[in-house]
Amino acid sequence: EDIKGYGGSINLQIYFSLDGKIQKIKVIEQYETEMYTKDVFTEKYFQQYYGKDATAEFILGKDISAITGATITCSAINEIIYQSVRNVNQYLIKKDVFKKIKLRVAKIELVKMILFVFVFLLATLGFIYEVKILRYLIMGVSVIFLGFWYYGGLSFGHIQSFIYFNFSHRYNIFIWVFIILVIFTTFLFGRVYCGWLCPFGAVLEFLFEIKKFFESKYKKSLGKKIDLEIVEDNTVVKFLRKYEHYYRYIKYILAIVILLIPNMIILEPFQYMFLFYKTNFLQVVYLVVILLFCILFIRLWCRYFCPLGGFLSIIAKISLFKLKINKSCFKCEICKTICPTNAIIEKNERLKIIKSECILC
Repeated sequence: EDIKGYGGSINLQIYFSLDGKIQKIKVIEQYETEMYTKDVFTEKYFQQYYGKDATAEFILGKDISAITGATITCSAINEIIYQSVRNVNQYLIKKDVFKKIKLRVAKIELVKMILFVFVFLLATLGFIYEVKILRYLIMGVSVIFLGFWYYGGLSFGHIQSFIYFNFSHRYNIFIWVFIILVIFTTFLFGRVYCGWLCPFGAVLEFLFEIKKFFESKYKKSLGKKIDLEIVEDNTVVKFLRKYEHYYRYIKYILAIVILLIPNMIILEPFQYMFLFYKTNFLQVVYLVVILLFCILFIRLWCRYFCPLGGFLSIIAKISLFKLKINKSCFKCEICKTICPTNAIIEKNERLKIIKSECILC
């Protein structure tokens, strides 16, 4: 079986003793992202396999440790070694002493999957029944769960692997469920993930809301009356919004660039925020610049630059169920004014929601 990691095939050279125990592991070829896996392809990491034979379980998170932020790669390596030990064992002993296990997944992975499905279901129901307070609670949970526990949530790198049929092997059950749920709910309703579950988007929105809170307090301290809390109200933003229909194509261009040049996935800032301790100085500067701009202009990254958002927006265009502005609308245009992604526009003297840009907040 051809087992692939996050970036593609991984070729290992594994040395065995005559009694079937692992003696040495060398890396022949691999295409994984260096930032995530620099601690994986090392002698120190491979030492945990030395001395193991057919009696070991080879279950990630149980008798085999993984490196934070490189679960897919570690899982692929573990499966390659497992199959090699099994093949050597069959050759030496002429029989398969391995226990027949249909799904070799650590309990923690199953817990993560169940928790994620539950949170995803809550987000979908929250959107359907318009429970706004639930959205902020779920966004907070996503920052902790998908952000820090799963190191940034869904990446365009995962989608890239899907498009190129570079699937990580079947024991990465969490990522399989993750991708399928995101694509399926986007096809049904639109960009639920972007507006309710994306940990990076949640951080950006929280930072902007904090900025708006202190900005409002400052204006009130000056005696200014605030009738409507406009999302963004300055000359630069008005200029940006005037030509926004052009800027929105940037995220599609970035998505194509990453598909053609996989290493350009480094443009995604998710990893730099949630794997902060693995970043270098330039990566920190890059992250800070993005955060500063997104504090000034709400979800700037999501609106113009996110390749994952670009991919999901294409699916959202053909979503089966969508938000509509009903006939009772009397064009007060408050929704248009406060929309964080400027997804509500006026066309033929009527307000219209751009499905591809709406994040269902």
